[in-house]
Amino acid sequence: MLKNSFWGIMKKAEWDYEDSHKILEPIIEFLSMHSDKYIFSFHDTMSELLYNLDREEIAKPLIEKGIYNDDDFLYQRCYALTTGNKFYHDIIHGIKRLDGDLQFKPLLNVPRQAWAKRNKQSMMKYPHTPKYEIKSKNNQKYWS
Repeated sequence: MLKNSFWGIMKKAEWDYEDSHKILEPIIEFLSMHSDKYIFSFHDTMSELLYNLDREEIAKPLIEKGIYNDDDFLYQRCYALTTGNKFYHDIIHGIKRLDGDLQFKPLLNVPRQAWAKRNKQSMMKYPHTPKYEIKSKNNQKYWS
């Protein structure tokens, strides 16, 4: 999936709601109308973008404040994806920093939810493993 397509899909989020399910429902609905291959491609692109944010220099302010946690850092990277292409690249280039309080864990389930809806299956049966490992500190290129 082209990254521009990914960012276009992310713009479908409905931020007028506080409930994360309602926020993400337009994305899930859109993806569920496409092939499994398309959903898996979205998942691979999402994993790549999260992986690219997995950098010690991005986590450093959180580490210095004593508020770093591997899981929270992953959820903060998810938040960066939900805010769009410009914010994402501002984080990558050090123009902006991640805020330890802003997280969006529900994004991680979007591909599984879309696949489950499309195939009328449980999310637990999701058959795809994304291209990149998204857990914090897995991008060895950027961690000492």
